[in-house]
Amino acid sequence: MTNHNSYHGARPTRAPPMTATPQVVHMVGPTGGRRLVDTYGRPVTHLRVSVTQRCDHRCFFCHREGETAPGPELPADAVERVVRKCVEYGVHTVKLTGGEPLTREDIVGLVRRLAPLVGDLSMTTNGSRLAGLAGTLRDAGLTRVNVSLHTLSHERHRRITGVDDLDAVLRGVRAAVDAGLSPVKLNMTVMRSYNDDEIPDMLEFSAETDAVLQLIELQPFPTSGPTLGKLMVPLAPVERVLSSRARRVVRRSLHGRKQYAVPTGNGEALVEVVRPHHNSVFCANCTRLRVTSDGKLRPCLLRDDNLVDVSRFLCDDGPENATALDAALDLAVRLREPYWKGAVSND
Repeated sequence: MTNHNSYHGARPTRAPPMTATPQVVHMVGPTGGRRLVDTYGRPVTHLRVSVTQRCDHRCFFCHREGETAPGPELPADAVERVVRKCVEYGVHTVKLTGGEPLTREDIVGLVRRLAPLVGDLSMTTNGSRLAGLAGTLRDAGLTRVNVSLHTLSHERHRRITGVDDLDAVLRGVRAAVDAGLSPVKLNMTVMRSYNDDEIPDMLEFSAETDAVLQLIELQPFPTSGPTLGKLMVPLAPVERVLSSRARRVVRRSLHGRKQYAVPTGNGEALVEVVRPHHNSVFCANCTRLRVTSDGKLRPCLLRDDNLVDVSRFLCDDGPENATALDAALDLAVRLREPYWKGAVSND
């Protein structure tokens, strides 16, 4: 377990780049295989794989998993190789991201390739194509899905995404629930003057559809500039209100995040608050490693100076490539460190 005491300080600050070359800690897991733990005591158990940078929405705040000038997309067999290797090291949860994953013509086949490797295979999607694919994806082995849904207003949806397809997204949400993908999570990035007054409506909708609402604090990137930062709504006060209204509260292991069961007019809504900005607890509990769409291991979403390119090792299963991939994975985990350190709490 992570020692949270090591993250206490006067206020959260960005961690400076590492100057030493620490060693990855290899632990023996319950199945006897090696498990990766970074030098801050954080195990690597979750993998986020960006499978494309193509998208049919144009959300102005989208970070695209931190990719700015990606190369060619990894083919399905290469994605399978990097996932299989990470599973050997104890990864048990994989999320497919983008871009919009459903723009890949082979996405169902890719899900079918990966599902036997992991116990939990999920996907983030904008929902625009989900209605026609939810059942097929579930049959292929997808377990759950996160749908980006920032508003229930058609006009606001156009303003945020640049596309007039809110009805299609809502159909996708309901189709995912009906298909048995569970849980279906609604990702609402809360932004000042765009949708910060819609949280009560989104709670009602999540209860009505039996989906989990995730309220996400806007995360300006170092290169975002001042305009995006002005839209950020601190969600700590919102979380305090949810805590006071909740019938029960459960703390999840991922990022130390809490889930609140809140009564609404449509029944009980489950809601989580994602507060990464200046949040040392969020970073202290991070168990993720990322893979970019063009085959780079990314230790931290907010940094672009420590990527490890593994694309050239994914062309086949030869022993030389397997050994090189082992070494690259070790390096990527050595480069993991909390972006924010300090005394901010999720409580």
